[in-house]
Amino acid sequence: MDTRTTRHRIFDTPVGPFFLTCGPNGAVSARWDDEPGHDGSRHDPDLQPELSGRLARYFSGEAVDFDDVATPRGTAFRHRCWVHCRAVPRGRTLTYGELAGLAGADRGAQAAGQAMRYNPLPVIVPCHRIIAAGGRLLGYNGSADPLSPELGIKRWLLNLERSTPR
Repeated sequence: MDTRTTRHRIFDTPVGPFFLTCGPNGAVSARWDDEPGHDGSRHDPDLQPELSGRLARYFSGEAVDFDDVATPRGTAFRHRCWVHCRAVPRGRTLTYGELAGLAGADRGAQAAGQAMRYNPLPVIVPCHRIIAAGGRLLGYNGSADPLSPELGIKRWLLNLERSTPR
């Protein structure tokens, strides 16, 4: 397969297709989507076999470690948020305000929310573990509608991990 082409692998989950994508420069990203190949990428069932195997096990409910996958680049604040988000253990949650404080912005809950919104590696950087104050689910993939498919994904991921508020 031409390594200069962006490639993707699809994981079927109960809440919709999850795409693992690898760009021509080797950068890995992920997303929930329902339009395979709409970004011009080519399906590659052999993409990142070791990481793909771990993702498949994760989606089946197994506790899986993604520590070897590099934290994405971004602004300094977003990067700090993603690093601290990755430190939240499976089965636990943090609030956006707590995450912002860890990232150095005590009053930056909304900014932490935006960092989670623009996380290019959902599941690997477990942004679903970041919740609103009081334990509410607020926002996932840009949606705040409690009945949205996006919050359905967040709810499913937290249930898969049996998360409890911290």
